[in-house]
Amino acid sequence: MSFQAKRRQKFLSEENYRLALDEIPQGIELLRSGRAGSGDSLEEGWLISYRIIASDIFNLLVLKYTGGEALESLCDDLERVVEAYEASTRQLRDFHKEPNAIGFQIDSFDGYCPCLGLISLCYLLRRRDLLPRIAGLLDGPDNANVAADFLIEEFLSYAPMDRYESHILLATKPFESLADAMDAADNDDALRHLQKFLKRWYRDLAGAPWYDTHKPDAQGRTGGYYGYWSFEAAAAVLLLGIEDDSSLHPYLYYPKELVAWAKTQ
Repeated sequence: MSFQAKRRQKFLSEENYRLALDEIPQGIELLRSGRAGSGDSLEEGWLISYRIIASDIFNLLVLKYTGGEALESLCDDLERVVEAYEASTRQLRDFHKEPNAIGFQIDSFDGYCPCLGLISLCYLLRRRDLLPRIAGLLDGPDNANVAADFLIEEFLSYAPMDRYESHILLATKPFESLADAMDAADNDDALRHLQKFLKRWYRDLAGAPWYDTHKPDAQGRTGGYYGYWSFEAAAAVLLLGIEDDSSLHPYLYYPKELVAWAKTQ
């Protein structure tokens, strides 16, 4: 099968895919061998390095999904993402001398999107066993940060652990429609909210660091695009038990293949 037939999103060229597959692991190893050059101290430099490593390992998983890799192979990759965020969170808590420091900056798209996406992938890739570990990164050992966001709590509540009620939605655009879907009276109503969510998803996330990375810069170069996916919409379909999600298939950012695979497991 050709790469064009295998890839799951049209923006990814084979050249950029192969290049990123080489460059991301090289960058990770470089950061592991020495702290980042930025930062006012040795400890802050390492904190920045660990944060970038976690983000890069997550990006590598997303890239492999976009490039058409087998879904079974991504299940172990997901655990490596969680391990990287655990290492980053330990460094964060040591640096600030705050054992309950939250492992994701969920008050901005930089942290909220990967946090909700990572939780969603645990359901989609059948790795619910990882969810208590992610919850620990958010809650802190003293549960100091619980109930910080409605959607995070709602998604975690489907895992085999006790969670907390929240009436706060940190990112209303575009996530208010997703919250409405999770709180809908029935699945037909939920689907209508999910369609609204996906229709505005990319446009309303214009502040995210990955936005428009598929477009060439002034020098005609591209880089930093790994895939645009609303894993949270897919997880909502799975968690709500929506059998017919065909009305969501036309949306470019909806990972329909992942949903279909998860339903068969």
